[in-house]
Amino acid sequence: MSVAVSESRGGESAERPPVIVATGLVKTFKGHRALNGVDLTLRQVEVLVVIGPSGSGKRTLVRCLNGLEKIDAGEIYIEGTRADGGSLSDWRHVRQRVGMVFQDYTLFPHLTVIQNICLAPRRAKILDYAQAEAVANGLLQRVGLKHKAHDFPAQLSGGQQQRVAIVRALAMRPAALLFDEPTSALDPETIGEVLNVMRELADEGTTMAVVTHEMGFAREVADHVIFMDHGVIVEQGSPSQIFDAPREERTRQFLAMVI
Repeated sequence: MSVAVSESRGGESAERPPVIVATGLVKTFKGHRALNGVDLTLRQVEVLVVIGPSGSGKRTLVRCLNGLEKIDAGEIYIEGTRADGGSLSDWRHVRQRVGMVFQDYTLFPHLTVIQNICLAPRRAKILDYAQAEAVANGLLQRVGLKHKAHDFPAQLSGGQQQRVAIVRALAMRPAALLFDEPTSALDPETIGEVLNVMRELADEGTTMAVVTHEMGFAREVADHVIFMDHGVIVEQGSPSQIFDAPREERTRQFLAMVI
């Protein structure tokens, strides 16, 4: 199934070019099909939220879109250029255009916050040291963490570390951000601060695909929601359609358990 974007941000969906197009994605782990023919289109300025039970394939989907998992069949296009099956250097280029925020932060513990943020844009030669530092400080200010610039990750709370991870992804100036259950490792008190940053990014027009268990966030922020189970897209639509009038019985069963 191909995902269409709502018209709530940035005008008619057909007027906005796709950032990511995936067709017929198949991924198998030890005989189990984690993805079984998934089609997806993420357009500029869209916020796409992927929900579903554990083991549904939603996390595998975003990891395949960023080349962290190699697909067994199908095609992936990033800004019109085919990305699947490419070399490691090809995927490195893709990752400069499609940022990834993981559930476990993945910050380098021996580097300070600002060093963590500056490392990738400097190595990719997107920014020189002074430019990277200026961008990092601006982004840290934006998420309320400029005063933590010279702290190490161990000195931060989980929510603060995840906000730094978001800033690190933004520093690469990506065309889109992928979020792999970004709040699942956080305690309840810090989930809100990360979701607030993501809401602000959505309001500012950041192109995002988000895998999450936060149904309130999905209802509030998403332009489009897809529900996955057993490696396929069971149902897709606007937040109001998915949450208020789901067509598929499996979708209704899932929502009855989580809402």
